[in-house]
Amino acid sequence: MKSSKVMTAKEAVARFIHDGDTVTVGGFWHAISYALTHEIIRQGKKHLTICASGFNEQADQMIGAGCVDRIVTSYVWLEVFGPTYAFRRAMEKGIPHKIEMEEYTNFSMAIRFMAGALGIPYVPLNSLKGSDLMNYSSWMGENKVKLMEDPFGSGVEHAVVPALKPDIGYMHAQRADEEGNVQLWGALGDAPWSVRACKNVIVSVEEIVSREDIGRDPNRTVIPAYKVAAVVKEPFGAHPKSIQGHYREDRDFLFDYVKRSKTEAGWQEFMDEWVYGVSDRTQYMEKFIAKYGFKKFMDLNAASMQSSSVNYGY
Repeated sequence: MKSSKVMTAKEAVARFIHDGDTVTVGGFWHAISYALTHEIIRQGKKHLTICASGFNEQADQMIGAGCVDRIVTSYVWLEVFGPTYAFRRAMEKGIPHKIEMEEYTNFSMAIRFMAGALGIPYVPLNSLKGSDLMNYSSWMGENKVKLMEDPFGSGVEHAVVPALKPDIGYMHAQRADEEGNVQLWGALGDAPWSVRACKNVIVSVEEIVSREDIGRDPNRTVIPAYKVAAVVKEPFGAHPKSIQGHYREDRDFLFDYVKRSKTEAGWQEFMDEWVYGVSDRTQYMEKFIAKYGFKKFMDLNAASMQSSSVNYGY
């Protein structure tokens, strides 16, 4: 009988995320765990290096809260919703403190994660060649990317980037069992590579199901139990982003964050309301319903669009 890895977000963050860790924040717009992000902020974790193929306001909030010293990514932005102002204040003015950024492309970040997950030291790619990303680096210096002649004699030089192997990673998913077999569907982004590259993984999920349910549809299992340190049941845990089959992104909420975070005072007011002002995701949902109404909450529910069943028998 396997032991259960189910625990609260507070317990998981306290046990497995430490000051100074390199942390992968999994998900790519879809399947981002704000439940765990907010718990990291509430616990006041410090000196983190955070990594993702691309970042939105989850990084902005951790940076504004003073949790982050370094960031490895391709961008920190909210696309059509607007800029990430806390990130800009940290980079441009050192508020709340100066941070460093090591910039790669989306693709080269995904390739670095893949190398880390496969246990290989580096991987070649050509898309960085000719770009200024070859010429500028932060703390990694010449180890950010190098040119290497093809060892098979073609005479071509390839750009090679080092594997990325973070200490810990976390993300949100639709479901997992108590052992930590995690199932995710929809927009996978750089998952499963980004989280499999990590030494440990924390996952928040909409629901916890039985091992038998996981086994009935094994191809959806993107993270195996042996990689997972903790499973946290957190319905609505990806809000204001989406998790397919449960709820869509909350565009009004995202526009509100961008508008309010334009100033330090507005950002702090938002964080006091939605992060520091609640103790967990249950209080977060209660606050959301109290402020916006149950109809707004229900309107975020995903439409029903069932896929056809398949026969896994032999």
